[in-house]
Amino acid sequence: MSVHDKGIEVLSQALLDVDFRAVDEFDSFVTFERPDDPLKIHVGPDGSFAAFNGDDELIAEGENPDDLYRVLVSKTVISRSRASEHPRRRDQKR
Repeated sequence: MSVHDKGIEVLSQALLDVDFRAVDEFDSFVTFERPDDPLKIHVGPDGSFAAFNGDDELIAEGENPDDLYRVLVSKTVISRSRASEHPRRRDQKR
């Protein structure tokens, strides 16, 4: 089994474990959704993923199961470009 297959396999199983279902497949990419949840997760063959809201706007990206866990549990944005903005926003609110 290749590393690419293993990456998508791990994230796919994690999503299936929390009631997501594969709803679309394009080449080596799979889209997961779950009933009554606007969140869509597009998983790539290397295990990377992108999460989209109900308006198909990108809300998070990640590269491994830990990143996926943070999205599913806290629904926080984990992309590096946005993650660095969070401390500044907290300072501005003080």
